[in-house]
Amino acid sequence: MNWLTATRAAAHAAVALVITFTKYHTVEFGFQMLILFAALYLAASLGTHFLDHRFKVMSPRLGFPLIPLLVAGPLAALALGFALNDTLSLRVVYGVLFAGFVIVELLLAKKFGRKTPEGRDAILTAYISLAMAGLAISFNVESKHIIGFFGAWHALLAVHLGIAAVAPKK
Repeated sequence: MNWLTATRAAAHAAVALVITFTKYHTVEFGFQMLILFAALYLAASLGTHFLDHRFKVMSPRLGFPLIPLLVAGPLAALALGFALNDTLSLRVVYGVLFAGFVIVELLLAKKFGRKTPEGRDAILTAYISLAMAGLAISFNVESKHIIGFFGAWHALLAVHLGIAAVAPKK
């Protein structure tokens, strides 16, 4: 089992469950869910590193996916701090997160090779993130729809990464 992928899938699943079972999807809630996701994803990545020791902190598999979260998480905290309670700010911060995931996962796919299982998983993650970026950014919808897209992204990636984590190695 790939513990790094499994713990990241658990982080996605936790945020998807919170979004699914929460009644009110306000802009503040959307920013809070992004901050929660950044914290869980960082904890999953670093916790797996300290328990597993196979990946160095600066290895691409461990470090690259943290870059979008280290940008979008503080942006969400700043938006909450400055009370930017409009849907446009939520769309911009989510767009930064999704675009960052697309870029990082495509870089990982290039590094691992598109024919390897890690490369194919990275490409699928990039495509899912690109689809959600298109949905969240291009349509002028209310915050509840954008947060719903965010929850759907988490659910899709939780299932995808969960399957990738338990897939047998060659």
